[in-house]
Amino acid sequence: MSPRQRKPPVKPEKRQEWLERYEGGESPPKIAAADGFDARTVRKHIEIAQQEKETKEARASVLRNALERHYADLCHYAERLVGQSSGGHISEFGMSISPAVPYEQQLGIALRQHLPRSPIWGLLNQQPRLQTSKAELTKELVQKIEEDIASDSRLLTELTGEENGVIPGLIVALTAQAQQWVQGRAGLNVEDNLISKPAENGFVDLSYGAYNMGKVREEHVELVRGAIIDWTARIKEWDVYHGLEKTLRDLDRVENNLRDEIAVIVLRRVVRGRCRYCPL
Repeated sequence: MSPRQRKPPVKPEKRQEWLERYEGGESPPKIAAADGFDARTVRKHIEIAQQEKETKEARASVLRNALERHYADLCHYAERLVGQSSGGHISEFGMSISPAVPYEQQLGIALRQHLPRSPIWGLLNQQPRLQTSKAELTKELVQKIEEDIASDSRLLTELTGEENGVIPGLIVALTAQAQQWVQGRAGLNVEDNLISKPAENGFVDLSYGAYNMGKVREEHVELVRGAIIDWTARIKEWDVYHGLEKTLRDLDRVENNLRDEIAVIVLRRVVRGRCRYCPL
C-alpha cells in the first residue's frame, strides 16, 4: 500500500481565491471538490483569509483616519496663519507661532515640508516688515501733523487766547483724516462737515465732523476753514504720507495673496507632498 500523498501547503493567493469564491456563493465542500482539497482545509483557510482581510481593512481604516486628521491639522494651521501673521513670535520659517496651541511649531515645519515652494513663505516673510514699516510711518506722520500744525504761524498770530481749542481740534481731526486718506477713503470735507453753531458775544461753537474746536470768533471761521483746506493739501504731499500709502497698498496686496494661497490649501483639504509627521 503506497503512503498517503501529502497535499502542498495552501498559499495566501489560493486562500484569497477561496474567500472570493465563498463570498460569491460557492460552498466550502464544492470548492474542496473542485480543487481536490479536504472541505475542512478549505473552511480553515477561508477563515484565515477572512481574518487577514479584516486586519488589512482595519489597518487601512486607521491609516485613512490618520491621514484625514493629519491633513485637517495642516489645513487648520494654514487658516491660523492668516490671523497669526501680525502677532506672536516669528519662527525660523518667518511664520508666527502661538505657543498656546499644542505642536504649533511642528505643524509649521510639517506644512513647510509638504509645500517647500509655496508662495506663502515669502508672503509671510514680507508681512512683519510691512507691519513694522506701517507702524513707524504712522507714528512719523502723526508726529509731523502735531508739530507742523502746532507751529502754524498764521493761526498762532490771529487766534486769541479764548480760541485755544482750534489748534488741538485741528490736530486731532486731521490726524484721524490722514488715516482715512492713506486707505483711499474720502473722509470729511469743509463744505459739508465744518459746522458752526451760534454762541454768545460774537463766538460760535465750531466742529469739524465729530471733532470739536471749541469757541471761535465768527470772523475767524473762514480762517479755520482755510487752514483745514491748506493742511489737507499739504499733508497729502508729504513724503511720509506717500510712503505710508504705498506701505498700506503693499500690505493689502500681501495679505490678499496670502489669503488666496491659504484658501487653496484649506479648500483642497488634501496637502500634496510629505513630511516627517505623515502617517506611514
